[in-house]
Amino acid sequence: MIITILVTVLVLGVLIFVHELGHFAAAKSVGIDVPRFSIGLGPKMLGFRRGETEYVLSWIPLGGYVKMAGMADEEITSKLEGGGDDRPGTAGHPVPGSSPRDFDAKPFPARVLVISAGVIMNWLFAVVAFAAIAMGRGVLEPRIVEVEEGSPAAEAGLRSEDLIKRVDGVSVRDPTQVTMRIERRAGEAVDILVDRDGQDLTFVATPDAVEQYSDITGESRTVGRIGIRIGADGGRAGPIEALGRGWSNAAYWGGAVVQFLADLVTGRSSAREVGGPILIGEISGRAARAGFWELLGFMAIISINLAVFNLLPIPVLDGGHLLFLGIEGVRGRALTIEQRVRFTTVGMVFVVALMLWAVGNDILRVVLR
Repeated sequence: MIITILVTVLVLGVLIFVHELGHFAAAKSVGIDVPRFSIGLGPKMLGFRRGETEYVLSWIPLGGYVKMAGMADEEITSKLEGGGDDRPGTAGHPVPGSSPRDFDAKPFPARVLVISAGVIMNWLFAVVAFAAIAMGRGVLEPRIVEVEEGSPAAEAGLRSEDLIKRVDGVSVRDPTQVTMRIERRAGEAVDILVDRDGQDLTFVATPDAVEQYSDITGESRTVGRIGIRIGADGGRAGPIEALGRGWSNAAYWGGAVVQFLADLVTGRSSAREVGGPILIGEISGRAARAGFWELLGFMAIISINLAVFNLLPIPVLDGGHLLFLGIEGVRGRALTIEQRVRFTTVGMVFVVALMLWAVGNDILRVVLR
């Protein structure tokens, strides 16, 4: 339990730091005043000041923020800090844009860069992490080592030693990606492209629908199975190949997260599958026990999740700020401060409700086991 807690703090702490570091570095690079860099939300637990910025660790370990001078939602940021009345125009808090070092006083491209930088950093972390895995642990290639007799794979003509390259038209680089693509297609025909003795061949298999219980989520779901066992072979990649694989793996997992969100909207996936910090902690602990490379791979996947989640057009998230900037770009003028603060408050309520839902799911999974 202690190891799991420590690993969870490490995973979330590192990824939140990476995200906020992106905002911080971008803000500094374009001359924006940054009064506070916080890991965690709520009142300050400990911290120090260097130059104009106070670096703090806050009590609620479920996020972080970079407070930028002259940003219209400073009132919301103040509430995250546990502060009082920081409304624009009150004492000590001038109207945004009144100083040349304010966020709202900067050119449009500079503001887009600053808001996008956190997501970019999370994405780059995943690329570098996947590349490090390819160089350190080695490249995993999804090669079939066994085909069950009478299975959909056997009926389709797949054989052991076939190297799977594409599933349903999508490139796959490791066994996990193969499994995920097939699981989604229970009862539906799927094209599988393999390399057999240097020749590309395509086979069509229809995965059997199988009920699978997850001891992590505590739920049963229907998944597709074609009756193959996949091994993983391949040597260590050089720097160039590793970066290519890092980028392709990040793109794959980004697409997987977007697909999951789409499935939530269409009802193909259940909202009960949404997990919070307890689920992340449990998987983090398992990954740590499996080894360093498994933990690093899990961190890369969570980093991609954070990047995609932050791009959602919800005020208070980076995607919400980009939405405001997009509206400004179309209209030729920004929304008023009051409008942005109002929308951001609504967005914060939605995000808090989503976090409570995820934590509730976590608790329910633990209770029902």
